[in-house]
Amino acid sequence: MIQLPEKPNRRTATILIVEDDQSMLDGMNDLLEIADLGYEITVLQANDGQMALDVMAEHEPDLIISDVMMPQMGGYEFLNHVRANPEWIQIPFIFVTAKGEEPDIRKGRLSDADLYITKPFVISKLLALIHTQLDLAYERKQARQRNIESLKKNILQILNHEFRTPLTYVTAYYEMLADSVTEFTDGRNYREYLRGIQAGCLRLTRLVDDFVRVMELRSGEAQANFLARARQVPDLSGLLKEIVQAHRLEGSDVPYEIASNIPDRLPAIYGDPESLVNIIERLLNNAIKFTDTSQGRINHVTVSATVQGKNVHIVVADEGMGFPPSMKGQIFEPFVQYNRGVFEQQGAGTGLAIVSGLVRLHNGRIEAESQEGVGSKFTVILPVYQRQKVAESGSELADVGKSTATILVVEDDRNLLNGLEDLLTIFDGKYKLNVLTALNGKIALDVINQQVPDLIISDIMMPQMGGYEFLNHVRENPQWLHIPFIFLTAKGEKQDEYEGFRRGVDEYITKPYDSDDVLRFVEKQLDKYFHSQNRIAQSFDDLKRSIINLITPDFRTPLASVSEHSDELAKALQEASTDSDLKHSLRGIQDNSLRLTHLIEDFISLAELKTGEAWTAHSLKAYPIANLGSQLFESCQTLNQLDIATGWKVEMVTISDMPKVEADWATMHEALERIVTIGIQQSEPTPSAREVLLSLFNTKSNTVEIVISFSTELNPQAMAQVSEILATDEPDLVKSPEFGPSLYIAKGYVALHKGKLLFSKGKPTGFYFVIQLPVFQEGPLRVAEVEE
Repeated sequence: MIQLPEKPNRRTATILIVEDDQSMLDGMNDLLEIADLGYEITVLQANDGQMALDVMAEHEPDLIISDVMMPQMGGYEFLNHVRANPEWIQIPFIFVTAKGEEPDIRKGRLSDADLYITKPFVISKLLALIHTQLDLAYERKQARQRNIESLKKNILQILNHEFRTPLTYVTAYYEMLADSVTEFTDGRNYREYLRGIQAGCLRLTRLVDDFVRVMELRSGEAQANFLARARQVPDLSGLLKEIVQAHRLEGSDVPYEIASNIPDRLPAIYGDPESLVNIIERLLNNAIKFTDTSQGRINHVTVSATVQGKNVHIVVADEGMGFPPSMKGQIFEPFVQYNRGVFEQQGAGTGLAIVSGLVRLHNGRIEAESQEGVGSKFTVILPVYQRQKVAESGSELADVGKSTATILVVEDDRNLLNGLEDLLTIFDGKYKLNVLTALNGKIALDVINQQVPDLIISDIMMPQMGGYEFLNHVRENPQWLHIPFIFLTAKGEKQDEYEGFRRGVDEYITKPYDSDDVLRFVEKQLDKYFHSQNRIAQSFDDLKRSIINLITPDFRTPLASVSEHSDELAKALQEASTDSDLKHSLRGIQDNSLRLTHLIEDFISLAELKTGEAWTAHSLKAYPIANLGSQLFESCQTLNQLDIATGWKVEMVTISDMPKVEADWATMHEALERIVTIGIQQSEPTPSAREVLLSLFNTKSNTVEIVISFSTELNPQAMAQVSEILATDEPDLVKSPEFGPSLYIAKGYVALHKGKLLFSKGKPTGFYFVIQLPVFQEGPLRVAEVEE
């Protein structure tokens, strides 16, 4: 059987038309349905804003075309409702209205609508503008999705590397150690093997501790701990000098020198000394870790401290690899590392996230400056302790002002360029504006490569590279596609304005301009941009939090046990203890290493389900299975061989003539193995009842059921926990650490097959799980069977 690739689908788009004139509504409907916009168009209709909101509650459109004057709810009120919903804020919104007076046009342009078009309109131009808006929205959505997919892959790469590598230390060194002790060979290097085990445990312990700390910082638990420990820190200078001296005495595989410029006396601050040490040590470790060894040069790291106004500035600077300015907004987020694929640095990308969180607990902030190949500088800014008033953690941060936005202004007339720069810089609005400038599009591209702005304002007619060509370059780059773009130009004819919007500009302002209007347009575009970025950041944050929350305290128990038993073994070897003592310690290392392996494999599997990577793998491996009974019989034989099944009978009721199901049987077998293991572990067996029966049923309702029946009783607590996990989308797995993660994985694997995992108490005794799978539906274009 050969699975052929599906034919590429044409883009689809749903357009909502809101218009109270029924003839106009029908005309627009017919126009969009017959127009060749490059999309399969579905049109939704509404006669006013309230009706449109009801429609959107059921079907989210890709674009909205609305009149302004309508009964019950007019266009502007409808627009406000749309923009107030975070899920709808990115939907392109076009006003098409008869209100064409200058004040009406100005009001419409300054609103949150993307375009304001007056009736009567030229049909071809309206369709061209609709096409541009659809294309821009589609490409931006695709770019966001690619960024999310990239983040997911990056997270999984980090998790796989950072958890499995130290685990390999533990398991591999254990095997070598066990062989050496068993064979009593000469020249055994027990200490080396034990050091390897301890190194793996230490690295895993730090990793787990960092994940837990990130979770505490984000949940608010860290704030409570901080308030309990915080006090006046009178000798900050001494604390910093001790940290620097400790690092000078530490060995390292990379060449670095650490210097300090710390005054003997610094003002007292209010905080937790342990957390302060953690902050500086992490910044120093980061500076040393990113030493560029390719040139054989020494990385000079400097720690300095100064007092500026009512704040203490602690600076950790290095001459390491550095990172580009575009990374400044990301490096304090979990799982973010620059060029990990190139440098393969150790760590999960949680260090700077922890630093940032701890600094915020101290009512401070952290700033970063860096240049690739030159080095980085991190500045921790902490408020000076005021005896009469101790700031409570969680209040406004020190010196925090308005949100900062970076605007790139591109204009070949230096006088106009300077005037715009001054106008934006001194603007006292909701944003503090940082202004970059360029004299033409070519220079502007170089500027963006160095620092990506939050908004671009550009002239059209410029030497070397004009505005249109510059806009094309920006829109063609997926990393810049999200940047709002405003044309500010002397080309003021209606055709010029149309051409700008047709090419995908977000706003079009003609010279001479009204300064207040320019600033309003700037705020409008920045508001829209930051709302979009915040929504993306929230989706990233939700994903990261869901993965971080998978780390449970269970990791710490086997880690501590492996370390404890390796210490015992080192002592036993040194004291030439009996074989019984050696075997006891080896068995302790082995048992806890296996437990640790299962925990980490479960964690990775859960992360793959959370990120959607498991679905990607499933879609590549799944195929229609005609002989489901044979596959289940083979699984039954394998399940009988499990260690956990010793003393149990795992049997199957054979049923023929089952319909096809589409499955990746390796994944389905793992789900079965997890279910059987959980059932055996959590049951209360009696000597006469220790059986597991697998059965197949064709329900005649396009569903196949695999029933896993247990002859024993399940303890009541486990029964309640199993029911909760299977009935809840996001269950609290910490409540059932012994089997919760494994059952959730089994449930996720069944869901990959578009199936359901159910659970019930047996009648009169026992209990059973049911896997419901949809019958495979043959498709003429999807699968072709080729006779060999």
